[in-house]
Amino acid sequence: MAVATTAAIVIGSTGIGLQVKAQHEQGKATEVKAKSESAWQEYNAKIAEREAVERQTAAGAEESKFRKAAERKKARLRTQIGKAGILPIGSVELVAEQNARELEIDALNIRRSGEVGAQALTASAQLSRLSGRSALLRGKAARRAGRTGGIATALSGASRLTFAATET
Repeated sequence: MAVATTAAIVIGSTGIGLQVKAQHEQGKATEVKAKSESAWQEYNAKIAEREAVERQTAAGAEESKFRKAAERKKARLRTQIGKAGILPIGSVELVAEQNARELEIDALNIRRSGEVGAQALTASAQLSRLSGRSALLRGKAARRAGRTGGIATALSGASRLTFAATET
């Protein structure tokens, strides 16, 4: 074998080795990036869950505050009716009952608003976690593809080098 042929085979082998290494490293880098994305998504999920609990707690506190104010309003209405000397019968009683129903509906709407907001945040947390898991799967697939691509490059290069060496 001539020196030039040997040099070409060595240079070709080195080039193939570098291609294999580059593909492998690219796969690893993609996996590391995916792990980072997954960690970020988990962080976002935890924040959303915390906000959901806070929203639920705030709605509960607001509902409680509203109910206390509603009780004061109903008591004030009863006091005014009593001071006026009106008997709590008939239309006066109907107005008081209607007022109580409306106040209860408003209190329930406050609670429901907190629940809906918390549910939206919980769903967002679940979506973030799914996105993170998806990123991990993509990263693992990229790493496998990098290894497989590296093996394919090595085999293809070895075949070409063998063919080139036999022709000379």
